[in-house]
Amino acid sequence: MSSGLFLVALSAIAFGTLGVFGKLGARAGLTLPLLLALRFGVAAVLLIAGLSAGRRLRVPSLRSAAAVALMGLLYAGQAACYFGSLRSVPAAVTSVLLYTYPVIVTVAARMLFGEALSPLRVAALAGAMAGIVLIVNPFVGAGRLDPAGVVLGLGSALVYSTYILSGSVLLRSVDPVAATAGIAAVAACVFAIAGGLTGQLRPFQPSGWLVVAGLAVIPTMLAATAFLAGLRRVGPSLAATISTLEPATTALLAMAFVGESLAAWRWVGGALVLAAAVLLARTTVTGGRAGAEPSSSAPRGS
Repeated sequence: MSSGLFLVALSAIAFGTLGVFGKLGARAGLTLPLLLALRFGVAAVLLIAGLSAGRRLRVPSLRSAAAVALMGLLYAGQAACYFGSLRSVPAAVTSVLLYTYPVIVTVAARMLFGEALSPLRVAALAGAMAGIVLIVNPFVGAGRLDPAGVVLGLGSALVYSTYILSGSVLLRSVDPVAATAGIAAVAACVFAIAGGLTGQLRPFQPSGWLVVAGLAVIPTMLAATAFLAGLRRVGPSLAATISTLEPATTALLAMAFVGESLAAWRWVGGALVLAAAVLLARTTVTGGRAGAEPSSSAPRGS
Protein backbone atom coordinates (compact mmCIF):
# COMPACT_ATOMS: atom_id res chain seq x y z
CA MET A 1 0.00 0.00 0.00
CA SER A 2 2.78 2.46 0.93
CA SER A 3 4.49 1.99 -2.43
CA GLY A 4 1.17 2.66 -4.17
CA LEU A 5 0.65 5.85 -2.18
CA PHE A 6 4.13 7.01 -3.11
CA LEU A 7 3.62 6.26 -6.81
CA VAL A 8 0.29 8.09 -7.04
CA ALA A 9 1.69 11.06 -5.10
CA LEU A 10 4.74 11.11 -7.38
CA SER A 11 2.40 11.04 -10.38
CA ALA A 12 0.34 13.96 -9.05
CA ILE A 13 3.43 16.05 -8.36
CA ALA A 14 4.84 15.22 -11.80
CA PHE A 15 1.55 16.15 -13.49
CA GLY A 16 1.63 19.36 -11.46
CA THR A 17 4.67 20.53 -13.44
CA LEU A 18 2.60 20.73 -16.66
CA GLY A 19 1.46 24.31 -16.13
CA VAL A 20 4.97 25.57 -15.39
CA PHE A 21 6.46 23.83 -18.42
CA GLY A 22 3.67 25.32 -20.54
CA LYS A 23 4.50 28.83 -19.31
CA LEU A 24 8.25 28.32 -19.80
CA GLY A 25 7.66 26.95 -23.30
CA ALA A 26 5.86 30.14 -24.31
CA ARG A 27 8.74 32.22 -22.91
CA ALA A 28 11.22 30.18 -24.96
CA GLY A 29 9.33 30.99 -28.17
CA LEU A 30 7.69 27.59 -28.65
CA THR A 31 4.36 27.91 -30.42
CA LEU A 32 1.54 25.80 -29.01
CA PRO A 33 1.42 23.23 -31.86
CA LEU A 34 5.20 22.85 -31.90
CA LEU A 35 5.47 22.49 -28.12
CA LEU A 36 2.82 19.78 -28.01
CA ALA A 37 4.05 17.98 -31.15
CA LEU A 38 7.51 17.70 -29.60
CA ARG A 39 6.12 16.76 -26.17
CA PHE A 40 4.04 13.89 -27.45
CA GLY A 41 6.51 12.87 -30.17
CA VAL A 42 9.43 12.47 -27.77
CA ALA A 43 7.22 10.71 -25.21
CA ALA A 44 5.88 8.30 -27.85
CA VAL A 45 9.38 7.38 -29.06
CA LEU A 46 10.59 6.72 -25.50
CA LEU A 47 7.49 4.70 -24.57
CA ILE A 48 7.71 2.58 -27.73
CA ALA A 49 11.42 2.01 -27.07
CA GLY A 50 10.58 0.85 -23.55
CA LEU A 51 7.89 -1.52 -24.80
CA SER A 52 10.29 -2.91 -27.38
CA ALA A 53 13.04 -3.42 -24.79
CA GLY A 54 10.58 -5.25 -22.56
CA ARG A 55 9.33 -7.35 -25.49
CA ARG A 56 5.83 -5.99 -24.99
CA LEU A 57 5.52 -4.32 -28.39
CA ARG A 58 2.70 -5.92 -30.39
CA VAL A 59 0.91 -5.17 -33.65
CA PRO A 60 -2.57 -4.05 -32.54
CA SER A 61 -5.81 -5.33 -34.00
CA LEU A 62 -7.72 -3.00 -36.29
CA ARG A 63 -10.30 -2.37 -33.56
CA SER A 64 -7.66 -1.54 -30.96
CA ALA A 65 -5.81 0.73 -33.38
CA ALA A 66 -9.02 2.61 -34.19
CA ALA A 67 -9.82 2.97 -30.47
CA VAL A 68 -6.34 4.33 -29.72
CA ALA A 69 -6.57 6.72 -32.68
CA LEU A 70 -9.89 8.12 -31.41
CA MET A 71 -8.48 8.47 -27.89
CA GLY A 72 -5.44 10.23 -29.36
CA LEU A 73 -7.68 12.79 -31.02
CA LEU A 74 -9.49 13.41 -27.72
CA TYR A 75 -6.17 13.66 -25.89
CA ALA A 76 -4.96 16.21 -28.42
CA GLY A 77 -8.13 18.26 -27.97
CA GLN A 78 -7.78 18.23 -24.20
CA ALA A 79 -4.11 19.24 -24.35
CA ALA A 80 -4.85 22.04 -26.83
CA CYS A 81 -7.48 23.48 -24.48
CA TYR A 82 -5.29 23.11 -21.39
CA PHE A 83 -2.15 24.65 -22.88
CA GLY A 84 -4.20 27.28 -24.70
CA SER A 85 -5.65 28.32 -21.34
CA LEU A 86 -2.15 28.58 -19.88
CA ARG A 87 -1.29 31.27 -22.42
CA SER A 88 -3.70 33.78 -20.82
CA VAL A 89 -4.58 32.72 -17.23
CA PRO A 90 -2.46 31.66 -14.22
CA ALA A 91 -1.26 28.06 -14.27
CA ALA A 92 -2.95 27.24 -10.94
CA VAL A 93 -6.30 28.45 -12.27
CA THR A 94 -6.02 26.29 -15.39
CA SER A 95 -5.10 23.28 -13.27
CA VAL A 96 -8.07 23.75 -10.92
CA LEU A 97 -10.47 24.30 -13.83
CA LEU A 98 -9.34 20.95 -15.25
CA TYR A 99 -10.30 19.38 -11.92
CA THR A 100 -13.95 20.19 -12.56
CA TYR A 101 -13.96 17.05 -14.72
CA PRO A 102 -15.44 14.85 -11.92
CA VAL A 103 -18.39 17.24 -11.83
CA ILE A 104 -18.88 16.92 -15.59
CA VAL A 105 -18.52 13.12 -15.48
CA THR A 106 -21.05 12.90 -12.63
CA VAL A 107 -23.59 15.08 -14.46
CA ALA A 108 -23.03 13.15 -17.71
CA ALA A 109 -23.50 9.82 -15.91
CA ARG A 110 -26.77 11.13 -14.50
CA MET A 111 -28.02 12.33 -17.89
CA LEU A 112 -26.79 9.41 -20.01
CA PHE A 113 -27.05 6.44 -17.66
CA GLY A 114 -29.61 7.61 -15.08
CA GLU A 115 -27.09 7.30 -12.24
CA ALA A 116 -28.58 8.39 -8.92
CA LEU A 117 -27.35 11.55 -7.18
CA SER A 118 -27.06 11.15 -3.41
CA PRO A 119 -27.34 14.21 -1.12
CA LEU A 120 -23.55 14.13 -0.64
CA ARG A 121 -22.94 14.21 -4.37
CA VAL A 122 -25.43 17.05 -4.84
CA ALA A 123 -23.60 18.97 -2.10
CA ALA A 124 -20.29 18.27 -3.86
CA LEU A 125 -21.66 19.59 -7.14
CA ALA A 126 -22.93 22.75 -5.44
CA GLY A 127 -19.57 23.25 -3.73
CA ALA A 128 -17.74 22.86 -7.03
CA MET A 129 -19.98 25.42 -8.70
CA ALA A 130 -19.37 27.88 -5.86
CA GLY A 131 -15.65 27.25 -6.18
CA ILE A 132 -15.69 27.98 -9.90
CA VAL A 133 -17.50 31.28 -9.28
CA LEU A 134 -14.86 32.25 -6.71
CA ILE A 135 -12.02 31.33 -9.07
CA VAL A 136 -13.43 33.17 -12.08
CA ASN A 137 -14.90 36.00 -9.91
CA PRO A 138 -16.62 37.96 -12.69
CA PHE A 139 -17.86 40.56 -10.22
CA VAL A 140 -14.48 42.16 -9.45
CA GLY A 141 -12.77 44.22 -12.12
CA ALA A 142 -9.29 44.08 -10.60
CA GLY A 143 -7.65 40.74 -11.30
CA ARG A 144 -10.40 39.60 -13.64
CA LEU A 145 -9.40 36.57 -15.69
CA ASP A 146 -9.28 36.42 -19.47
CA PRO A 147 -12.65 34.88 -20.51
CA ALA A 148 -11.11 32.91 -23.39
CA GLY A 149 -8.58 31.34 -21.03
CA VAL A 150 -11.33 30.36 -18.59
CA VAL A 151 -13.43 28.83 -21.37
CA LEU A 152 -10.42 26.85 -22.60
CA GLY A 153 -9.69 25.65 -19.07
CA LEU A 154 -13.26 24.43 -18.65
CA GLY A 155 -13.09 23.01 -22.18
CA SER A 156 -10.10 20.90 -21.15
CA ALA A 157 -12.22 19.43 -18.34
CA LEU A 158 -15.10 18.74 -20.73
CA VAL A 159 -12.88 16.97 -23.27
CA TYR A 160 -11.07 15.07 -20.50
CA SER A 161 -14.44 13.87 -19.19
CA THR A 162 -15.26 12.54 -22.65
CA TYR A 163 -11.81 10.94 -22.77
CA ILE A 164 -12.41 9.12 -19.45
CA LEU A 165 -15.90 7.90 -20.36
CA SER A 166 -14.72 6.75 -23.81
CA GLY A 167 -11.54 5.11 -22.56
CA SER A 168 -13.38 3.03 -19.98
CA VAL A 169 -15.19 1.37 -22.90
CA LEU A 170 -12.77 1.52 -25.83
CA LEU A 171 -9.52 0.52 -24.11
CA ARG A 172 -10.63 -2.36 -21.89
CA SER A 173 -8.51 -4.91 -23.76
CA VAL A 174 -5.51 -2.67 -24.52
CA ASP A 175 -2.35 -2.60 -22.40
CA PRO A 176 -2.32 0.83 -20.67
CA VAL A 177 1.34 1.58 -21.45
CA ALA A 178 0.91 0.56 -25.09
CA ALA A 179 -2.25 2.67 -25.24
CA THR A 180 -0.36 5.65 -23.79
CA ALA A 181 2.35 5.27 -26.44
CA GLY A 182 -0.19 5.05 -29.26
CA ILE A 183 -2.25 7.96 -27.96
CA ALA A 184 0.89 10.11 -27.64
CA ALA A 185 1.93 9.22 -31.20
CA VAL A 186 -1.49 10.19 -32.59
CA ALA A 187 -1.48 13.46 -30.64
CA ALA A 188 2.03 14.26 -31.91
CA CYS A 189 0.88 13.78 -35.51
CA VAL A 190 -2.18 15.98 -34.93
CA PHE A 191 -0.11 18.88 -33.60
CA ALA A 192 2.63 18.48 -36.21
CA ILE A 193 0.03 18.68 -39.00
CA ALA A 194 -1.72 21.62 -37.33
CA GLY A 195 1.57 23.44 -36.89
CA GLY A 196 2.57 22.83 -40.48
CA LEU A 197 -0.75 24.00 -41.89
CA THR A 198 -0.73 27.18 -39.79
CA GLY A 199 2.96 28.00 -40.26
CA GLN A 200 3.76 27.61 -36.56
CA LEU A 201 6.66 25.15 -36.83
CA ARG A 202 9.21 27.91 -36.26
CA PRO A 203 12.68 28.05 -34.67
CA PHE A 204 12.81 28.73 -30.93
CA GLN A 205 15.37 29.54 -28.26
CA PRO A 206 17.87 26.77 -27.35
CA SER A 207 16.47 26.72 -23.79
CA GLY A 208 13.25 25.45 -25.34
CA TRP A 209 14.81 22.00 -25.74
CA LEU A 210 15.14 21.73 -21.96
CA VAL A 211 11.44 22.54 -21.68
CA VAL A 212 10.57 19.90 -24.30
CA ALA A 213 12.71 17.25 -22.59
CA GLY A 214 11.24 18.04 -19.18
CA LEU A 215 7.69 18.11 -20.55
CA ALA A 216 8.06 14.77 -22.33
CA VAL A 217 9.67 12.96 -19.40
CA ILE A 218 8.26 14.39 -16.14
CA PRO A 219 4.53 15.17 -16.63
CA THR A 220 4.06 12.75 -19.53
CA MET A 221 6.09 9.51 -19.23
CA LEU A 222 6.91 9.53 -15.52
CA ALA A 223 3.52 10.82 -14.40
CA ALA A 224 1.47 8.44 -16.53
CA THR A 225 3.45 5.29 -15.73
CA ALA A 226 3.63 6.10 -11.99
CA PHE A 227 -0.14 6.69 -11.88
CA LEU A 228 -0.94 3.41 -13.63
CA ALA A 229 1.40 1.47 -11.33
CA GLY A 230 0.06 3.17 -8.20
CA LEU A 231 -3.58 2.79 -9.25
CA ARG A 232 -3.23 -1.00 -9.28
CA ARG A 233 -2.01 -0.94 -5.67
CA VAL A 234 -4.33 1.59 -3.99
CA GLY A 235 -7.51 1.55 -6.10
CA PRO A 236 -9.34 4.39 -7.85
CA SER A 237 -10.88 6.13 -4.83
CA LEU A 238 -7.65 6.69 -2.93
CA ALA A 239 -5.82 7.46 -6.18
CA ALA A 240 -8.35 10.18 -6.99
CA THR A 241 -7.89 11.69 -3.53
CA ILE A 242 -4.09 11.75 -3.72
CA SER A 243 -4.20 13.14 -7.27
CA THR A 244 -5.56 16.44 -5.95
CA LEU A 245 -1.94 17.18 -5.03
CA GLU A 246 -1.58 18.14 -8.71
CA PRO A 247 -3.20 21.62 -8.63
CA ALA A 248 -1.49 22.42 -5.33
CA THR A 249 1.86 21.48 -6.87
CA THR A 250 1.10 23.64 -9.91
CA ALA A 251 0.27 26.64 -7.71
CA LEU A 252 3.47 26.33 -5.67
CA LEU A 253 5.72 25.77 -8.69
CA ALA A 254 4.09 28.66 -10.57
CA MET A 255 4.85 30.97 -7.65
CA ALA A 256 8.45 29.74 -7.45
CA PHE A 257 9.39 29.63 -11.13
CA VAL A 258 7.13 32.01 -13.07
CA GLY A 259 6.23 34.53 -10.37
CA GLU A 260 2.48 33.90 -10.34
CA SER A 261 0.28 34.41 -7.30
CA LEU A 262 -3.42 34.08 -6.56
CA ALA A 263 -5.83 36.23 -4.57
CA ALA A 264 -7.21 34.71 -1.36
CA TRP A 265 -10.68 34.09 -2.82
CA ARG A 266 -9.18 32.00 -5.62
CA TRP A 267 -7.39 29.79 -3.09
CA VAL A 268 -10.75 29.27 -1.36
CA GLY A 269 -12.44 28.53 -4.70
CA GLY A 270 -9.73 26.06 -5.63
CA ALA A 271 -10.09 24.29 -2.28
CA LEU A 272 -13.85 23.94 -2.84
CA VAL A 273 -13.37 22.45 -6.33
CA LEU A 274 -10.75 19.96 -5.12
CA ALA A 275 -12.82 18.98 -2.08
CA ALA A 276 -15.75 18.34 -4.43
CA ALA A 277 -13.54 16.22 -6.70
CA VAL A 278 -12.43 14.08 -3.74
CA LEU A 279 -15.99 13.69 -2.41
CA LEU A 280 -17.38 12.74 -5.82
CA ALA A 281 -14.64 10.15 -6.35
CA ARG A 282 -15.11 8.57 -2.93
CA THR A 283 -18.92 8.50 -3.05
CA THR A 284 -18.78 7.08 -6.59
CA VAL A 285 -16.65 4.14 -5.51
CA THR A 286 -18.73 3.62 -2.36
CA GLY A 287 -21.82 3.44 -4.53
CA GLY A 288 -20.20 0.85 -6.78
CA ARG A 289 -20.27 2.97 -9.92
CA ALA A 290 -17.55 4.13 -12.28
CA GLY A 291 -18.64 7.67 -12.81
CA ALA A 292 -16.06 10.12 -11.52
CA GLU A 293 -13.18 7.88 -10.65
CA PRO A 294 -9.97 7.55 -12.68
CA SER A 295 -10.08 4.63 -15.05
CA SER A 296 -7.34 2.07 -15.30
CA SER A 297 -8.25 1.60 -18.95
CA ALA A 298 -7.81 5.19 -20.06
CA PRO A 299 -4.26 6.49 -19.49
CA ARG A 300 -4.24 9.41 -17.08
CA GLY A 301 -2.94 12.73 -18.38
CA SER A 302 -3.36 16.37 -19.33
